[in-house]
Amino acid sequence: MSPPASPRPLVLLVGFLGAGKTTFLREFLPVLAERNVRPAVVLNDYGNAVIDAQTLKTLAEEVHAINGSCVCCDASSGLADALLNLPDRERSVVLVECNGTTDPFRLIELLTVQPELHSRFHPLLLVGIIDASRWQRRAFNNALERMQIEPASHLLFTRDSSVELKRLRRVKEDIQWMNPRAEEITAEKFANELQRLVTRDDAKSGSVHDSTPCKEEEAHFHPRPADGEHGHSLSHGFCVAQLTLPKRVSGVALMQWLQELPSEVIRAKGVVELEEMPGRYFVFNRTDDNRENPTMFLLPAEPSVPPTAVLIGVRLHFDRLKEQVDKLFADSWQSNLGKIEQQR
Repeated sequence: MSPPASPRPLVLLVGFLGAGKTTFLREFLPVLAERNVRPAVVLNDYGNAVIDAQTLKTLAEEVHAINGSCVCCDASSGLADALLNLPDRERSVVLVECNGTTDPFRLIELLTVQPELHSRFHPLLLVGIIDASRWQRRAFNNALERMQIEPASHLLFTRDSSVELKRLRRVKEDIQWMNPRAEEITAEKFANELQRLVTRDDAKSGSVHDSTPCKEEEAHFHPRPADGEHGHSLSHGFCVAQLTLPKRVSGVALMQWLQELPSEVIRAKGVVELEEMPGRYFVFNRTDDNRENPTMFLLPAEPSVPPTAVLIGVRLHFDRLKEQVDKLFADSWQSNLGKIEQQR
């Protein structure tokens, strides 16, 4: 299947159970229609996705339901199939309402690392839906609720009129501390940003940077405008940078690198062979919540891919990331080069 001439923006709506995602969709779709933006909607829920889909049929040209597990895990293939089977339309965006227990990190990884998906759908934007009245009042689900908001590019607060101003201010300060990258939106403001994306008005003014899919060892950098104001949605989109690592790396240098990655990197994972344990291969993983203690586990056999790191984040700058890798792994690069020379 060939990619469309103009890739479609993909918006993920993430929030805990009952946060108001479907209600927001019902209000948001007519606002998009007023701007001549044509939305396609994919709903994911444990049991009532089909029911919710029926309520949205008159508001969007295409509505697809995925019942069962989360689109970040067991239902990921269903999501990929639904996206790739969407017909190409001009002035179109795709909105995916994720169920209330979705792991957004896994979902972002799925949508950015798979070339066919990333070539057809970008920029990738994540709207965190927050119920201001119940934020962090989920008992043992508080950690999940926070994790869903950590990678958000945009934030929308629901039921904010039903809480005291002091409470609302405290909730917003908590989220701002946790995720300073995200931009608070309203339905009108976000619809305007999506309209600019699908009409490419920004391209006429020269403010849009290259938005083609990230290629191997390349990440696109979307800086904020020089005047310091929030830019259009493209500047908040996720991208992926793939970096080649030395054949063997120092475990100490690897941990230092993972801990010192810039805050724009929300997930780093990859495959390495450690100098301290030659012939044994490991997968490493670092997210915002384990920045100081990245996880590693031993692979049962040599992997089919070379030593590689995949970084997912917002506004990644490949040159800076590559420079950091070269600096911290300088000894490993030199050691590997020496061994190659000896073999010759």
